[in-house]
Amino acid sequence: MVSNANSKNPQWENRFTSDEIDEMRKHRPQTLPPCPEQLLNYLNQFSDIKTLDALISQVKKRQYDFDQEFDLEWAQYSIISALRLFQGNYFPLTDQTEADMIRRVWSFIDSAFDNVNLDVRCGEKESIASSQRKNRGRSRNDRKKHGHRSDLLFKCTEGELGCAEVGKKDDGDNGSKELYELGLKCPKMMKDQLCHLIKATPHHEYSLVIAGFVMMGLKLRAVVLDRSSTYVCRIQKTPALFFPSKVETIGARLGALLALVMQVKQLLCQTLSLVNEPVPVVSQGFDNANGNEDLPFCATSP
Repeated sequence: MVSNANSKNPQWENRFTSDEIDEMRKHRPQTLPPCPEQLLNYLNQFSDIKTLDALISQVKKRQYDFDQEFDLEWAQYSIISALRLFQGNYFPLTDQTEADMIRRVWSFIDSAFDNVNLDVRCGEKESIASSQRKNRGRSRNDRKKHGHRSDLLFKCTEGELGCAEVGKKDDGDNGSKELYELGLKCPKMMKDQLCHLIKATPHHEYSLVIAGFVMMGLKLRAVVLDRSSTYVCRIQKTPALFFPSKVETIGARLGALLALVMQVKQLLCQTLSLVNEPVPVVSQGFDNANGNEDLPFCATSP
């Protein structure tokens, strides 16, 4: 697994030449889709507004329809929810839990997917893809191992498309929890999710993308993982964006967060469409038809 952010890491430089690292970074490059122009125009209406009353007045100028103008309706709803936090003196943060942060601060991530056939589950949900990887080769007598648990899990019928991790506070880019979540737990879970989806959709193995978020306090980064070739998984991270903690920064900071979430949503929707793409009906065979699997042991009586 290669990270663009860590391409100068000595561990990579000891194993690959600079040309090889550059090839892994640039082969079948994965980029974030641009935020829809209509949504950007709407968000930019708030970027220069500095007072709470003016923001409330601006956001109430027009109502948008959920079915016909979902992006704008979602953005409007998200801005109203954020303004409510300031009206209720939610900041500065004190002893909020991770669940509080998901429910009040980062709720716009969940609601962004209300109009697509993709489920978002919160509350330390176990990743099935992670569990399957840990239990590979398990026998009847082995105790089942649990997979990684995620604060947010993006799911569809065929598998999982991403995850998100939340921390109560931001201890800086080198904080222990952030280093673990951003550099180890999320990448491992996302790779498990990608491998699981590839088994369900092998003809799209180089087009599938897994995405997620890591939030520490009021800081958010998006994480994207793809498979550029047979033996390379590539993970990329966006620069940190911050949820506004002062009224003066609501318009600009919240707008940037909403635009990023919509960009990531487009990636996940692309993966979802590939997974749901119809395939020709063919005759089926047995899993062990190639003779690579041993005959199972005779089942013992209870």
